[in-house]
Amino acid sequence: MKRNLIISCIVILFYTSCKKTDALVQNLSTLGWNGTDNPATIPSSVGNIGLGNPNLPASYDLSQYLPPIGNQGQYGTCVAWSVGYYSKSATEAIALNRSTADLTAASNQISPKDLFLAIPDSKKGASNCNGTNFTDALDILQSRGAASLQTVPYSGITDCSSSNVQANWTTAATQHKIKYYRKIEASVNSIKEKIANKLPVMFGAKVYSNFQSWNTADVYSSLSGGFQGNHAITIIGYNDGIGPGGAFKVVNSWGDTWGSGGFIWIDYNFLLSQFATGDNFYIMANDDGNVNPVPPPNTSGVDLAPWAFSDYSNYSVSGIPNERKISLNIYNIGSQALTTSTGWAFYYIYYNAYDANDYGVLFYDEFNSSVAAGTYNCPTTQNCIFNYPIAANSSFASAVFGSGSILRTYYVPNITGYYYLMLYADATNVIPEQNEENNIFYTTNQYPKSFSNGYSSKQNGSGMSDADFNFTNDIVPTSQSLKRNPYNSAVSKVVPNAYTPREIRFFLKKQKQSGAFARKLADFKKNQISNNHPY
Repeated sequence: MKRNLIISCIVILFYTSCKKTDALVQNLSTLGWNGTDNPATIPSSVGNIGLGNPNLPASYDLSQYLPPIGNQGQYGTCVAWSVGYYSKSATEAIALNRSTADLTAASNQISPKDLFLAIPDSKKGASNCNGTNFTDALDILQSRGAASLQTVPYSGITDCSSSNVQANWTTAATQHKIKYYRKIEASVNSIKEKIANKLPVMFGAKVYSNFQSWNTADVYSSLSGGFQGNHAITIIGYNDGIGPGGAFKVVNSWGDTWGSGGFIWIDYNFLLSQFATGDNFYIMANDDGNVNPVPPPNTSGVDLAPWAFSDYSNYSVSGIPNERKISLNIYNIGSQALTTSTGWAFYYIYYNAYDANDYGVLFYDEFNSSVAAGTYNCPTTQNCIFNYPIAANSSFASAVFGSGSILRTYYVPNITGYYYLMLYADATNVIPEQNEENNIFYTTNQYPKSFSNGYSSKQNGSGMSDADFNFTNDIVPTSQSLKRNPYNSAVSKVVPNAYTPREIRFFLKKQKQSGAFARKLADFKKNQISNNHPY
Protein backbone atom coordinates (compact mmCIF):
# COMPACT_ATOMS: atom_id res chain seq x y z
CA MET A 1 0.00 0.00 0.00
CA LYS A 2 2.76 2.45 0.95
CA ARG A 3 4.71 1.58 -2.18
CA ASN A 4 1.67 2.21 -4.38
CA LEU A 5 1.11 5.58 -2.76
CA ILE A 6 4.72 6.56 -3.35
CA ILE A 7 4.44 5.60 -7.01
CA SER A 8 1.27 7.68 -7.29
CA CYS A 9 3.09 10.70 -5.84
CA ILE A 10 5.90 10.31 -8.38
CA VAL A 11 3.41 10.14 -11.23
CA ILE A 12 1.68 13.30 -10.02
CA LEU A 13 5.01 15.10 -9.76
CA PHE A 14 5.97 14.01 -13.27
CA TYR A 15 2.82 15.36 -14.86
CA THR A 16 3.00 18.69 -13.01
CA SER A 17 6.71 19.18 -13.89
CA CYS A 18 7.32 19.80 -10.17
CA LYS A 19 10.46 18.01 -9.04
CA LYS A 20 10.73 19.12 -5.45
CA THR A 21 9.04 16.76 -3.01
CA ASP A 22 10.89 13.75 -1.60
CA ALA A 23 9.41 10.55 -3.02
CA LEU A 24 9.64 9.11 0.49
CA VAL A 25 7.23 11.75 1.78
CA GLN A 26 3.56 10.98 1.42
CA ASN A 27 2.33 14.50 2.26
CA LEU A 28 2.50 16.58 -0.90
CA SER A 29 1.79 19.79 1.04
CA THR A 30 5.34 19.75 2.41
CA LEU A 31 7.57 21.47 -0.14
CA GLY A 32 10.61 22.09 1.99
CA TRP A 33 9.85 25.11 4.17
CA ASN A 34 8.18 24.29 7.49
CA GLY A 35 6.71 27.78 7.72
CA THR A 36 7.19 28.07 11.48
CA ASP A 37 9.91 30.74 11.65
CA ASN A 38 9.21 33.47 14.19
CA PRO A 39 10.19 36.82 12.61
CA ALA A 40 9.42 38.60 15.90
CA THR A 41 12.63 37.11 17.38
CA ILE A 42 14.87 38.22 14.50
CA PRO A 43 16.38 41.73 14.48
CA SER A 44 14.98 44.04 11.81
CA SER A 45 17.33 45.49 9.24
CA VAL A 46 18.46 48.98 10.24
CA GLY A 47 20.03 49.74 6.90
CA ASN A 48 23.78 49.54 7.35
CA ILE A 49 24.34 46.76 4.84
CA GLY A 50 21.99 48.39 2.36
CA LEU A 51 22.93 52.03 2.66
CA GLY A 52 19.56 53.29 1.59
CA ASN A 53 18.64 54.73 -1.79
CA PRO A 54 15.97 57.45 -1.86
CA ASN A 55 16.03 57.49 -5.68
CA LEU A 56 15.48 53.85 -6.54
CA PRO A 57 15.95 52.94 -10.21
CA ALA A 58 12.90 51.72 -12.10
CA SER A 59 14.45 48.26 -12.34
CA TYR A 60 17.33 46.29 -10.92
CA ASP A 61 18.52 42.73 -11.49
CA LEU A 62 21.00 40.60 -9.53
CA SER A 63 20.81 37.61 -11.88
CA GLN A 64 24.41 38.10 -12.97
CA TYR A 65 25.52 37.15 -9.45
CA LEU A 66 23.64 33.86 -9.38
CA PRO A 67 25.08 30.42 -10.05
CA PRO A 68 23.34 28.41 -12.79
CA ILE A 69 19.73 27.42 -12.12
CA GLY A 70 19.62 24.30 -9.94
CA ASN A 71 17.10 21.58 -9.17
CA GLN A 72 16.39 20.33 -5.67
CA GLY A 73 14.92 17.16 -7.15
CA GLN A 74 12.76 14.91 -5.01
CA TYR A 75 13.89 16.39 -1.72
CA GLY A 76 12.32 19.01 0.56
CA THR A 77 15.49 21.10 0.65
CA CYS A 78 14.19 24.36 -0.82
CA VAL A 79 15.35 26.37 2.20
CA ALA A 80 18.95 25.23 1.69
CA TRP A 81 18.69 26.14 -1.99
CA SER A 82 17.22 29.59 -1.31
CA VAL A 83 19.52 30.41 1.61
CA GLY A 84 22.68 28.63 0.53
CA TYR A 85 22.90 27.93 -3.19
CA TYR A 86 21.30 31.17 -4.37
CA SER A 87 21.48 33.83 -1.65
CA LYS A 88 24.84 32.97 -0.09
CA SER A 89 26.47 32.23 -3.46
CA ALA A 90 25.21 35.58 -4.78
CA THR A 91 26.22 37.45 -1.63
CA GLU A 92 29.77 36.11 -1.94
CA ALA A 93 29.84 36.89 -5.65
CA ILE A 94 28.84 40.48 -4.95
CA ALA A 95 31.39 40.85 -2.13
CA LEU A 96 34.20 39.28 -4.19
CA ASN A 97 33.20 40.76 -7.55
CA ARG A 98 32.80 37.37 -9.21
CA SER A 99 31.74 37.22 -12.84
CA THR A 100 29.03 35.07 -14.39
CA ALA A 101 31.79 32.81 -15.68
CA ASP A 102 33.25 32.51 -12.17
CA LEU A 103 29.87 31.36 -10.90
CA THR A 104 29.77 28.37 -13.22
CA ALA A 105 32.56 26.84 -11.11
CA ALA A 106 31.29 24.53 -8.36
CA SER A 107 33.94 25.99 -6.05
CA ASN A 108 32.00 29.28 -6.11
CA GLN A 109 28.60 27.70 -5.42
CA ILE A 110 27.33 26.91 -1.93
CA SER A 111 26.25 23.29 -1.49
CA PRO A 112 22.58 22.94 -0.46
CA LYS A 113 23.29 19.35 0.52
CA ASP A 114 25.99 20.30 3.02
CA LEU A 115 23.88 23.12 4.45
CA PHE A 116 20.79 20.96 4.85
CA LEU A 117 22.62 18.00 6.38
CA ALA A 118 24.43 20.28 8.87
CA ILE A 119 21.13 21.51 10.33
CA PRO A 120 20.37 19.62 13.58
CA ASP A 121 18.14 16.61 12.97
CA SER A 122 15.56 17.91 15.43
CA LYS A 123 15.00 20.92 13.14
CA LYS A 124 14.50 19.13 9.84
CA GLY A 125 13.20 15.98 8.22
CA ALA A 126 16.42 14.06 8.74
CA SER A 127 15.48 10.57 7.59
CA ASN A 128 13.38 11.71 4.62
CA CYS A 129 15.28 14.91 3.64
CA ASN A 130 12.15 16.97 4.06
CA GLY A 131 11.59 20.43 5.45
CA THR A 132 13.21 22.99 7.71
CA ASN A 133 12.99 26.74 8.49
CA PHE A 134 14.91 29.77 7.26
CA THR A 135 16.35 30.51 10.70
CA ASP A 136 17.64 26.95 11.06
CA ALA A 137 19.66 27.28 7.85
CA LEU A 138 20.74 30.85 8.53
CA ASP A 139 21.94 29.94 12.03
CA ILE A 140 24.12 27.22 10.49
CA LEU A 141 25.53 29.64 7.91
CA GLN A 142 26.42 32.04 10.71
CA SER A 143 27.95 29.57 13.16
CA ARG A 144 29.43 26.95 10.83
CA GLY A 145 29.14 28.09 7.25
CA ALA A 146 28.50 25.76 4.33
CA ALA A 147 30.92 23.99 2.01
CA SER A 148 31.00 24.58 -1.73
CA LEU A 149 29.27 22.39 -4.27
CA GLN A 150 32.72 21.27 -5.36
CA THR A 151 33.35 19.82 -1.89
CA VAL A 152 29.82 18.46 -1.41
CA PRO A 153 27.99 17.79 -4.71
CA TYR A 154 24.21 17.56 -4.65
CA SER A 155 24.14 13.84 -5.27
CA GLY A 156 24.24 10.52 -3.45
CA ILE A 157 21.51 11.57 -1.02
CA THR A 158 20.03 8.62 0.81
CA ASP A 159 19.03 10.32 4.05
CA CYS A 160 19.72 13.76 5.49
CA SER A 161 20.85 12.98 9.02
CA SER A 162 23.61 15.25 10.29
CA SER A 163 25.58 12.10 11.07
CA ASN A 164 26.38 11.99 7.35
CA VAL A 165 28.31 15.28 7.52
CA GLN A 166 32.01 14.59 6.96
CA ALA A 167 34.76 16.35 8.87
CA ASN A 168 36.37 17.82 5.75
CA TRP A 169 33.01 19.37 4.80
CA THR A 170 32.85 21.22 8.11
CA THR A 171 36.43 22.41 7.68
CA ALA A 172 35.64 23.74 4.21
CA ALA A 173 32.43 25.34 5.47
CA THR A 174 34.33 27.78 7.70
CA GLN A 175 35.32 29.69 4.57
CA HIS A 176 31.69 30.44 3.73
CA LYS A 177 29.97 32.07 6.68
CA ILE A 178 27.60 35.00 7.07
CA LYS A 179 28.09 37.76 9.62
CA TYR A 180 24.40 38.02 10.52
CA TYR A 181 20.92 37.92 9.03
CA ARG A 182 17.98 40.30 9.39
CA LYS A 183 14.28 40.39 8.67
CA ILE A 184 13.08 43.24 6.48
CA GLU A 185 9.80 45.09 6.22
CA ALA A 186 7.25 43.33 4.05
CA SER A 187 6.73 46.22 1.66
CA VAL A 188 7.43 46.89 -2.01
CA ASN A 189 9.81 49.78 -1.29
CA SER A 190 11.75 47.87 1.36
CA ILE A 191 12.32 44.90 -0.94
CA LYS A 192 13.23 47.11 -3.87
CA GLU A 193 15.71 49.05 -1.73
CA LYS A 194 17.46 45.87 -0.66
CA ILE A 195 17.68 44.57 -4.22
CA ALA A 196 19.00 47.93 -5.46
CA ASN A 197 21.68 47.69 -2.77
CA LYS A 198 22.63 44.21 -4.00
CA LEU A 199 20.95 42.20 -1.26
CA PRO A 200 19.01 39.10 -2.35
CA VAL A 201 15.76 38.73 -0.40
CA MET A 202 14.77 35.25 0.82
CA PHE A 203 11.10 34.70 1.57
CA GLY A 204 8.48 32.07 2.30
CA ALA A 205 5.49 31.53 0.01
CA LYS A 206 2.24 29.61 -0.27
CA VAL A 207 2.33 27.28 -3.27
CA TYR A 208 -0.78 26.48 -5.26
CA SER A 209 -1.09 24.16 -8.26
CA ASN A 210 -0.79 26.91 -10.86
CA PHE A 211 2.59 27.94 -9.45
CA GLN A 212 3.83 24.36 -9.67
CA SER A 213 3.04 24.12 -13.36
CA TRP A 214 4.17 27.63 -14.34
CA ASN A 215 6.07 27.65 -17.65
CA THR A 216 5.80 31.16 -19.03
CA ALA A 217 7.39 34.61 -18.78
CA ASP A 218 4.01 36.13 -17.91
CA VAL A 219 3.55 37.86 -14.55
CA TYR A 220 2.21 35.55 -11.84
CA SER A 221 -0.67 37.33 -10.12
CA SER A 222 -3.26 34.86 -8.82
CA LEU A 223 -3.61 31.67 -6.81
CA SER A 224 -5.51 28.81 -8.41
CA GLY A 225 -5.80 25.08 -7.98
CA GLY A 226 -5.22 23.32 -4.71
CA PHE A 227 -2.93 24.56 -1.96
CA GLN A 228 0.22 22.43 -1.95
CA GLY A 229 2.21 23.87 0.97
CA ASN A 230 5.03 26.24 1.88
CA HIS A 231 8.10 26.96 -0.20
CA ALA A 232 11.34 28.97 0.17
CA ILE A 233 12.47 31.10 -2.78
CA THR A 234 14.55 34.21 -3.45
CA ILE A 235 13.84 37.64 -4.95
CA ILE A 236 16.74 38.76 -7.11
CA GLY A 237 15.28 41.62 -9.14
CA TYR A 238 12.38 43.99 -9.80
CA ASN A 239 10.97 46.01 -12.68
CA ASP A 240 8.34 48.74 -12.39
CA GLY A 241 7.52 48.36 -16.08
CA ILE A 242 6.58 44.69 -16.08
CA GLY A 243 2.93 43.79 -15.62
CA PRO A 244 0.20 46.27 -14.70
CA GLY A 245 1.94 47.56 -11.57
CA GLY A 246 5.48 46.21 -11.56
CA ALA A 247 6.87 42.80 -10.64
CA PHE A 248 9.61 41.08 -8.65
CA LYS A 249 11.97 38.63 -10.34
CA VAL A 250 12.17 35.41 -8.33
CA VAL A 251 14.52 32.47 -8.77
CA ASN A 252 13.32 28.93 -8.00
CA SER A 253 15.06 25.61 -7.43
CA TRP A 254 13.04 23.36 -9.74
CA GLY A 255 15.36 23.40 -12.74
CA ASP A 256 15.46 25.59 -15.84
CA THR A 257 12.46 23.93 -17.52
CA TRP A 258 10.13 25.37 -14.87
CA GLY A 259 8.83 28.93 -15.20
CA SER A 260 10.86 31.06 -17.56
CA GLY A 261 14.25 29.38 -17.51
CA GLY A 262 13.93 28.76 -13.77
CA PHE A 263 12.70 32.32 -12.97
CA ILE A 264 9.26 33.83 -12.47
CA TRP A 265 7.94 37.40 -12.44
CA ILE A 266 5.49 38.00 -9.57
CA ASP A 267 3.25 41.07 -9.27
CA TYR A 268 4.37 43.43 -6.48
CA ASN A 269 1.13 43.68 -4.54
CA PHE A 270 0.06 40.10 -5.16
CA LEU A 271 3.34 38.76 -3.79
CA LEU A 272 2.89 40.69 -0.56
CA SER A 273 -0.85 40.34 -0.07
CA GLN A 274 -1.44 36.72 -1.14
CA PHE A 275 1.63 34.77 -2.21
CA ALA A 276 4.08 35.44 0.64
CA THR A 277 3.49 33.96 4.08
CA GLY A 278 3.57 36.47 6.94
CA ASP A 279 6.61 38.66 7.49
CA ASN A 280 9.14 36.04 6.44
CA PHE A 281 11.47 38.23 4.36
CA TYR A 282 15.17 37.95 5.15
CA ILE A 283 18.56 39.27 4.04
CA MET A 284 22.10 38.29 5.03
CA ALA A 285 25.43 40.06 5.47
CA ASN A 286 28.51 38.30 4.18
CA ASP A 287 31.26 37.50 6.67
CA ASP A 288 34.29 39.25 5.21
CA GLY A 289 36.61 38.05 7.97
CA ASN A 290 38.03 39.89 10.96
CA VAL A 291 39.49 42.73 8.97
CA ASN A 292 40.63 45.60 11.15
CA PRO A 293 39.02 48.89 10.07
CA VAL A 294 41.27 51.43 8.39
CA PRO A 295 41.96 54.26 10.86
CA PRO A 296 40.31 57.53 9.81
CA PRO A 297 42.74 60.22 8.58
CA ASN A 298 43.87 63.13 10.77
CA THR A 299 42.92 61.51 14.06
CA SER A 300 42.84 63.82 17.06
CA GLY A 301 44.92 61.64 19.34
CA VAL A 302 41.89 61.23 21.60
CA ASP A 303 40.46 57.78 22.27
CA LEU A 304 37.32 57.63 24.42
CA ALA A 305 36.31 54.42 26.17
CA PRO A 306 33.13 54.26 28.28
CA TRP A 307 33.06 51.85 31.21
CA ALA A 308 30.40 50.61 33.62
CA PHE A 309 31.27 48.95 36.91
CA SER A 310 27.70 48.07 37.88
CA ASP A 311 24.08 48.77 36.97
CA TYR A 312 21.26 47.75 39.28
CA SER A 313 17.67 48.37 40.31
CA ASN A 314 17.17 50.77 43.20
CA TYR A 315 13.57 49.67 43.72
CA SER A 316 14.20 48.04 47.10
CA VAL A 317 15.55 51.36 48.45
CA SER A 318 13.47 54.01 46.69
CA GLY A 319 10.23 52.11 46.18
CA ILE A 320 10.25 53.35 42.56
CA PRO A 321 10.11 50.31 40.22
CA ASN A 322 11.93 51.93 37.29
CA GLU A 323 14.65 53.71 39.30
CA ARG A 324 18.14 52.38 38.69
CA LYS A 325 21.75 53.29 39.48
CA ILE A 326 24.84 52.92 37.36
CA SER A 327 28.49 53.22 38.39
CA LEU A 328 30.45 54.48 35.38
CA ASN A 329 33.40 56.35 33.99
CA ILE A 330 34.57 57.67 30.60
CA TYR A 331 38.29 57.27 29.93
CA ASN A 332 40.54 59.11 27.51
CA ILE A 333 43.19 56.52 26.69
CA GLY A 334 44.57 58.58 23.82
CA SER A 335 47.77 60.59 23.63
CA GLN A 336 46.15 64.05 23.60
CA ALA A 337 43.82 65.96 25.91
CA LEU A 338 40.12 66.22 25.13
CA THR A 339 38.87 69.81 25.35
CA THR A 340 35.31 71.02 25.71
CA SER A 341 35.66 73.05 22.50
CA THR A 342 34.75 69.89 20.60
CA GLY A 343 31.27 69.87 22.14
CA TRP A 344 31.35 66.13 22.74
CA ALA A 345 28.78 64.11 24.70
CA PHE A 346 28.04 60.64 25.98
CA TYR A 347 24.65 58.94 26.16
CA TYR A 348 23.11 55.99 27.92
CA ILE A 349 20.74 54.46 25.37
CA TYR A 350 18.23 51.62 25.28
CA TYR A 351 16.99 49.86 22.14
CA ASN A 352 14.73 46.93 21.35
CA ALA A 353 16.71 43.75 20.69
CA TYR A 354 14.58 42.97 17.63
CA ASP A 355 13.80 46.45 16.31
CA ALA A 356 16.38 49.19 16.87
CA ASN A 357 13.84 51.79 15.73
CA ASP A 358 12.34 51.32 19.19
CA TYR A 359 15.04 53.21 21.10
CA GLY A 360 15.47 56.08 23.50
CA VAL A 361 17.80 58.00 25.82
CA LEU A 362 18.09 57.14 29.51
CA PHE A 363 20.43 60.05 30.29
CA TYR A 364 23.14 62.06 28.58
CA ASP A 365 25.92 64.46 29.52
CA GLU A 366 27.37 67.22 27.36
CA PHE A 367 30.82 68.81 27.46
CA ASN A 368 30.96 72.40 26.22
CA SER A 369 31.59 76.00 27.27
CA SER A 370 27.97 76.99 27.92
CA VAL A 371 28.84 76.87 31.64
CA ALA A 372 31.89 78.42 33.31
CA ALA A 373 35.22 76.62 33.02
CA GLY A 374 35.76 74.13 35.80
CA THR A 375 32.04 73.91 36.63
CA TYR A 376 29.02 71.88 35.69
CA ASN A 377 25.26 72.26 35.79
CA CYS A 378 22.42 69.73 35.63
CA PRO A 379 19.31 71.37 34.10
CA THR A 380 17.31 68.17 34.50
CA THR A 381 17.59 64.91 36.35
CA GLN A 382 18.86 63.17 33.23
CA ASN A 383 21.16 65.77 31.66
CA CYS A 384 24.27 67.60 32.87
CA ILE A 385 26.63 70.03 31.16
CA PHE A 386 30.34 69.97 32.07
CA ASN A 387 33.17 72.35 31.20
CA TYR A 388 36.21 70.25 32.07
CA PRO A 389 39.03 69.04 29.81
CA ILE A 390 40.05 65.40 30.12
CA ALA A 391 43.79 64.93 29.92
CA ALA A 392 45.45 62.06 28.06
CA ASN A 393 45.36 58.85 30.10
CA SER A 394 42.83 60.37 32.47
CA SER A 395 39.07 60.08 32.92
CA PHE A 396 35.82 62.00 33.32
CA ALA A 397 35.37 60.96 36.97
CA SER A 398 38.92 61.91 37.84
CA ALA A 399 38.82 65.28 36.08
CA VAL A 400 35.48 66.38 37.54
CA PHE A 401 35.14 64.61 40.89
CA GLY A 402 38.67 63.37 41.65
CA SER A 403 37.36 59.80 41.85
CA GLY A 404 37.64 56.53 40.00
CA SER A 405 33.94 56.26 39.15
CA ILE A 406 30.62 58.04 39.34
CA LEU A 407 27.35 56.69 40.72
CA ARG A 408 24.36 58.02 38.83
CA THR A 409 20.62 57.60 39.29
CA TYR A 410 18.39 57.26 36.24
CA TYR A 411 14.87 56.17 35.33
CA VAL A 412 13.73 53.69 32.70
CA PRO A 413 10.63 54.67 30.68
CA ASN A 414 7.64 52.34 30.53
CA ILE A 415 9.19 49.96 28.02
CA THR A 416 8.03 46.36 27.77
CA GLY A 417 9.97 43.72 25.87
CA TYR A 418 13.59 42.71 25.38
CA TYR A 419 16.11 45.57 25.36
CA TYR A 420 19.81 46.30 25.35
CA LEU A 421 21.34 49.16 27.37
CA MET A 422 24.59 50.76 26.27
CA LEU A 423 26.87 53.66 27.09
CA TYR A 424 27.92 55.53 23.97
CA ALA A 425 30.90 57.87 24.16
CA ASP A 426 31.21 60.62 21.55
CA ALA A 427 27.62 59.92 20.59
CA THR A 428 27.57 63.16 18.57
CA ASN A 429 30.52 61.86 16.51
CA VAL A 430 32.59 65.05 16.70
CA ILE A 431 35.94 63.53 17.67
CA PRO A 432 38.12 61.89 15.01
CA GLU A 433 39.30 58.74 16.78
CA GLN A 434 41.64 56.06 15.55
CA ASN A 435 39.57 53.43 17.33
CA GLU A 436 35.80 53.82 17.43
CA GLU A 437 35.15 50.16 18.19
CA ASN A 438 35.44 50.88 21.93
CA ASN A 439 33.00 53.83 21.97
CA ILE A 440 30.18 51.49 23.00
CA PHE A 441 29.82 49.61 26.29
CA TYR A 442 26.89 47.27 27.01
CA THR A 443 25.64 46.70 30.53
CA THR A 444 23.22 44.10 29.16
CA ASN A 445 25.92 41.64 28.18
CA GLN A 446 25.24 38.31 26.47
CA TYR A 447 21.46 38.54 26.58
CA PRO A 448 18.94 41.35 26.09
CA LYS A 449 17.03 42.05 29.29
CA SER A 450 13.30 41.68 29.75
CA PHE A 451 11.50 44.81 30.90
CA SER A 452 7.88 45.21 31.95
CA ASN A 453 6.73 48.84 32.22
CA GLY A 454 10.32 49.93 32.82
CA TYR A 455 11.11 47.30 35.43
CA SER A 456 13.36 44.32 34.76
CA SER A 457 12.20 41.68 37.16
CA LYS A 458 11.43 38.11 37.96
CA GLN A 459 7.74 37.78 38.62
CA ASN A 460 6.23 35.62 41.31
CA GLY A 461 2.75 35.12 42.70
CA SER A 462 3.00 38.12 45.01
CA GLY A 463 4.13 40.57 42.34
CA MET A 464 7.58 42.05 41.76
CA SER A 465 10.58 40.36 43.28
CA ASP A 466 14.28 41.20 43.23
CA ALA A 467 15.55 42.73 40.00
CA ASP A 468 16.51 40.26 37.32
CA PHE A 469 18.83 42.68 35.56
CA ASN A 470 21.73 43.57 37.85
CA PHE A 471 25.04 44.07 36.07
CA THR A 472 28.41 43.65 37.74
CA ASN A 473 31.65 44.07 35.80
CA ASP A 474 34.47 41.83 37.00
CA ILE A 475 37.00 43.11 34.46
CA VAL A 476 39.61 45.66 35.60
CA PRO A 477 39.75 48.75 33.35
CA THR A 478 43.34 48.45 32.14
CA SER A 479 44.80 50.06 29.04
CA GLN A 480 44.24 46.84 27.12
CA SER A 481 40.70 46.10 28.33
CA LEU A 482 39.64 49.69 27.63
CA LYS A 483 40.75 49.25 24.02
CA ARG A 484 38.77 46.06 23.58
CA ASN A 485 36.57 43.98 25.87
CA PRO A 486 33.49 41.70 25.67
CA TYR A 487 31.17 44.56 26.60
CA ASN A 488 31.94 46.49 23.40
CA SER A 489 29.35 44.42 21.55
CA ALA A 490 25.97 42.79 22.10
CA VAL A 491 27.07 39.95 19.82
CA SER A 492 28.12 36.90 21.83
CA LYS A 493 28.31 33.14 21.52
CA VAL A 494 24.88 32.83 23.09
CA VAL A 495 23.33 35.61 20.95
CA PRO A 496 25.36 35.58 17.72
CA ASN A 497 22.70 37.34 15.64
CA ALA A 498 22.39 40.47 17.79
CA TYR A 499 22.88 43.89 16.24
CA THR A 500 26.58 44.59 15.68
CA PRO A 501 28.23 47.79 16.98
CA ARG A 502 28.70 48.92 13.38
CA GLU A 503 24.97 48.56 12.71
CA ILE A 504 24.05 50.52 15.83
CA ARG A 505 26.56 53.31 15.17
CA PHE A 506 25.40 53.58 11.59
CA PHE A 507 21.75 53.55 12.63
CA LEU A 508 22.20 56.33 15.20
CA LYS A 509 24.24 58.35 12.72
CA LYS A 510 21.40 58.16 10.20
CA GLN A 511 18.90 59.04 12.93
CA LYS A 512 20.88 62.19 13.70
CA GLN A 513 21.25 63.13 10.04
CA SER A 514 17.50 62.79 9.50
CA GLY A 515 16.62 64.83 12.59
CA ALA A 516 14.80 61.87 14.19
CA PHE A 517 17.30 61.71 17.05
CA ALA A 518 16.91 65.43 17.82
CA ARG A 519 13.14 65.04 17.95
CA LYS A 520 13.43 62.07 20.26
CA LEU A 521 15.82 63.99 22.49
CA ALA A 522 13.42 66.96 22.60
CA ASP A 523 10.58 64.69 23.70
CA PHE A 524 12.89 63.14 26.29
CA LYS A 525 13.73 66.55 27.76
CA LYS A 526 10.06 67.45 28.18
CA ASN A 527 9.55 64.57 30.58
CA GLN A 528 12.51 65.31 32.85
CA ILE A 529 12.43 66.83 36.32
CA SER A 530 14.24 70.15 36.63
CA ASN A 531 17.01 70.75 39.18
CA ASN A 532 17.15 67.17 40.40
CA HIS A 533 20.83 66.35 40.83
CA PRO A 534 21.56 62.92 39.34
CA TYR A 535 25.06 62.49 40.83
